[in-house]
Amino acid sequence: MNYYRYIQRNRLRKNSIILVMMAFVACLRMSATEIIQTEHLTFYYPNFKSIDLSLGKMPDKSDPKVDFCCEAAFTGQRLATFRHSNVADNHVSGGKLYQGYNCRANTGAFIWYQGKWEFMEKKRFLTDKPTCQMAFCQYQLILHGKQTPMWERMRKNRTRYRALCEKDGRLCLVESRKVITLEFFIKCLMESNISNALYLDMGAGWNYAWYRDDKGNTHEIFPESKNAADFQYRTNWITFYR
Repeated sequence: MNYYRYIQRNRLRKNSIILVMMAFVACLRMSATEIIQTEHLTFYYPNFKSIDLSLGKMPDKSDPKVDFCCEAAFTGQRLATFRHSNVADNHVSGGKLYQGYNCRANTGAFIWYQGKWEFMEKKRFLTDKPTCQMAFCQYQLILHGKQTPMWERMRKNRTRYRALCEKDGRLCLVESRKVITLEFFIKCLMESNISNALYLDMGAGWNYAWYRDDKGNTHEIFPESKNAADFQYRTNWITFYR
């Protein structure tokens, strides 16, 4: 092999290595939660390949596979130990169905199966028992583009709200940027062209969440919630995996 051909081959090899490294870095940068803010709302779009319902213990920030996690279904009682019967309504984790307590406030359900998701009425989920890898029930805010009936006594409740939503065929978590009424939160969701929205448990202790950025660093949402008395009683988390 002459010297010129040797140099060319080495250059090609180095360029190939550089291209592979650039592609790897680009892949890492894409694996992050995208954040978009409007006047009243914050949208979190996790970059995920699968979803599950974590039970008993919130996923640790050291797990590089987790892109976003937050509280999902209501918790019945403040118990020192985890029980499936303390999670609001039936739920599925790791493909296994568990029986929770009957929660009248819940009207909707969310399921994930083989790379697809679906929002549905709770009564359909409990009756049809669809095959799925994960599922939980919650209070339905919007279903198939239509606002669901709102309890009058909840209409003027003021807090920071969060919901699992579908917008333009993408799954996202949506939070109010400040304390507002439930009525106004739903109005903002409807005006944002949200097609499906399921409430997620909130309040001091329950609203803590975290997500991962494009550098792999984690960021906490409501970190002060870790000091709340109810923080220790949380039971379940919707978890998005890369």
